[in-house]
Amino acid sequence: MNKLLPLFVLAALATVAIAFPEKPEQEIIPVLRSEINKRPDGSYDSAYETGNGIVHNEEATIQDKGTDEEALEVKGSYKYINDLGQEVEVFYTAGKNGFVPYGSIINPEITAVAEAAKDLPKLPEKSELH
Repeated sequence: MNKLLPLFVLAALATVAIAFPEKPEQEIIPVLRSEINKRPDGSYDSAYETGNGIVHNEEATIQDKGTDEEALEVKGSYKYINDLGQEVEVFYTAGKNGFVPYGSIINPEITAVAEAAKDLPKLPEKSELH
């Protein structure tokens, strides 16, 4: 029986090695720049850039300050390198009138619909309907 023990241990180790394949090493991407500036009124700006070409910038300002319509209006952009090695850049706005993206990879029809929807009248709140 003692002669079978080494074979049993060897078989167990082989089973464990197969069950837990070695993970491929992933490249660590450095963050080259990261900034966040928050202001007391709730507005902010932020930006970051990574070593693999990703860049993001965003600025939020308060609109209709001090009224019932007060809201953040956000403008921003991001860019990255796609799988084909091409730089892709997207711009956007977001606020009380919705999210509007535009850029080379955004279908122009989507941008047009989002842009037009900003100007549609607001539906009444549920509480206003009753």
